[in-house]
Order: sequence, then C-alpha cells, then structure tokens
Amino acid sequence: MNRNIPFLFLLFLLGQVLISHLFQTGPWCVLTLLPVLILCLPTGRSTLHLMLVAFVSGLAVDFLADGLIGLNAFSLVPVALVRRFMLVRFFNEELVLRGETLSWRKGGLLRILGCVLLCTALFLLLYVAVDAAGQRAFLPCLSTFVLSLAADLLLSVPVLLAFLEK
Repeated sequence: MNRNIPFLFLLFLLGQVLISHLFQTGPWCVLTLLPVLILCLPTGRSTLHLMLVAFVSGLAVDFLADGLIGLNAFSLVPVALVRRFMLVRFFNEELVLRGETLSWRKGGLLRILGCVLLCTALFLLLYVAVDAAGQRAFLPCLSTFVLSLAADLLLSVPVLLAFLEK
C-alpha cells in the first residue's frame, strides 16, 4: 500500500502543535508524538537526513507551540541518531539495508511497542532533564518521566496505525 508519508508526517506534526496548545499539563506530563513520528519514517533514509528532519520538526513545534525554543529539537535529534540502531536491534539489519517498510506483520506488536517505548524514553529523559534544569528535585522529575511515558505510549498508537502497514 502506497501512503503519502510526508503528508501524514505534516498532519501529525500539526496534531502535535494542537496537543501542545490544547492540553496544558504543566511540568507534570509531556505529551508528544515526535519520537514515534521519527521512528515511523521510511527505513531507507539516512541518519543525517533524519537528524535534519528531527531538528526542523522539533524547532517547528518549539516555535509554534511550546515556550522554550530548542527543547523539542534538542531532545528529538538523539532519537533520530539512535533510530537505525534501534531498528536493527529490535527487528533485523535487512529491514534497514533494503529500506523495507516497517509493518505489523514483520515487526509484531511487542517489538514495535518496545522500540517506541525506548525511543520515547530517550526523548523524555533529555526533555525532562533539560526542562527541569536543576530547578526541580529528582522525584518530581521521575514522576513526570513515568507519567509522560505512559501517556505518550497511548498517544503513539494512532500514529503507528496510520504509518505502519498491516
């Protein structure tokens, strides 16, 4: 099935901006679709290309929705950097070398959700640490991380359903 990946990506990026505007959760929860969006991009793209897409996407969300310019971009670029490694570890190297499309049939629910969980955890670890910037204690930061990870895993399901083939 041929899907219009750039259109879907921009649509969900706009959705991220809307989520950031509509759901002001304060410092207790970070609702984001960005790590799963980067993960769902075609596997044939180079890491440098994905890092550039991550940087521009993060800056766009920072500029249009969130208060601190550069925070999403800073947290998202490392996700794009480790994406290839994650795909090889969770699935296989052939998937990446051939540029095959990630699908539910090839990946399986647990592998896909595990990969999403780790990519989102990396994003949130950086985001929460930089956002707190020494102003919040460890336990509030940990609770923000755990709550955000659970919420973002649920938010990633519609993105996965839109991007991945059956």
